[in-house]
Amino acid sequence: MAAKQRKAVQPGQDRITPSESAASDGHRALRALVQVSQMVAGSLDLADVLRSSIHAAAEAMNAEACSILLRDAAADALQFHIVDGPQTRGLTSAALPIDDHSIAGWVANHQEPVLIPDAYRDARFNRDWDLKTGFRTKSIICAPLISQDRQVGVMQILNRRDGESFDGYDLVLAQAVASLIAVAIHNAEEHEARIKAERLATIGQTIAGMAHCIKNILNGLRAGSYIIDQQMTDEAESKVTRGWKIVKKNMMLLSNIVMDMLSYSKQREPLYQPCRIGDLCEDVVGLLQQQAAEKDVTLVTSSDLDEVCVDESGIRRCLINLVGNAIDACSDGGGLVKVDVGAAETDERFVIRVRDNGCGMEPEAREKIFEAFFSSKGGKGTGLGLAVTKKIVEEHGGEIRVESVLGEGTEFALVLPAGPAGEGSGQAHGDPTTPRRRAATRSNR
Repeated sequence: MAAKQRKAVQPGQDRITPSESAASDGHRALRALVQVSQMVAGSLDLADVLRSSIHAAAEAMNAEACSILLRDAAADALQFHIVDGPQTRGLTSAALPIDDHSIAGWVANHQEPVLIPDAYRDARFNRDWDLKTGFRTKSIICAPLISQDRQVGVMQILNRRDGESFDGYDLVLAQAVASLIAVAIHNAEEHEARIKAERLATIGQTIAGMAHCIKNILNGLRAGSYIIDQQMTDEAESKVTRGWKIVKKNMMLLSNIVMDMLSYSKQREPLYQPCRIGDLCEDVVGLLQQQAAEKDVTLVTSSDLDEVCVDESGIRRCLINLVGNAIDACSDGGGLVKVDVGAAETDERFVIRVRDNGCGMEPEAREKIFEAFFSSKGGKGTGLGLAVTKKIVEEHGGEIRVESVLGEGTEFALVLPAGPAGEGSGQAHGDPTTPRRRAATRSNR
């Protein structure tokens, strides 16, 4: 690499030979890289890494100012995360689109570094930034931050402190510094992701333990409620009767939440048993009949299949969630919810369809409905029901399909194997490979 041009030596000064100049630049670059390596490796906290990185980069490049912009994939933009230098207040709240209308945006868009000796002669430079901050930008180096083929952002370096413009040597050094910083940012993000995963795992274990305790309490409450039911009068206007119905309704809601928490908190192999699938659907419809009646919603179920081999408790949980959601979607009253069971495309599979003529879903909500804790019901939903349903269906080796038209309604289809995929799958009583058809279709209103 050629040595950089130096200013003329004044009389009385010692002359610096080209070889000495190159050696001096090499030593500076080596010290800079060692300094950057030490600073960015000193922490796995992302905020600390960014602060250390920006300071190390400014010192290594002998620059007046330096900034790191991280890529926000959701917004397709670059967000200023940290800025080092004078008159830069307020920049950390700014964002730049990833396009060719700014220097940082161009670098992120093309994933190539740029060296700009005179910023005001470059069409991509936006002078408004200098007007806002009072800083006078002269020379710029901007390099992409790339680690393991993933672009995490860009680094911008402004103005050499000695007044000279950045040159090719500085560009090479900036690329080396940017590579180290990108690796440090990647490591910090991976560390944060691991910590988050461990925290969620701990929370999941805690929730599962709590849910088991609550489940035991609910079992006791159900036993007590049965005894009270036997002693209740038939007086329709009795305050005790009305109050008891409210208590039982909320017990059922609490039970559903607890069962969703238990289902979502751990992986489990389905316990396959012969199941009269039409009867199961009718049981669920009967369980939710009062909830539907309160909202003037009609429930209808029919099946042309008799027996399949599934985890009955898991499929029951799926149906409770789907039918309950369908009732809520028909909240304006006069709604209709249908639960149909029939053969799928192949003899080895069957499908349960839950249809409603309710409000339907926006496309944006449709993309997120299976995410844990996402709910379109505001404070009325936990955001676990559909996530649990999808998990149970996939544990069976099936799939869940959704069609929805805003203002017209929604259909969920559970496509399931009629039996376990192979031998020794926890099946208790037989292993049917095809669903048995019912002699006649039955319906329940």
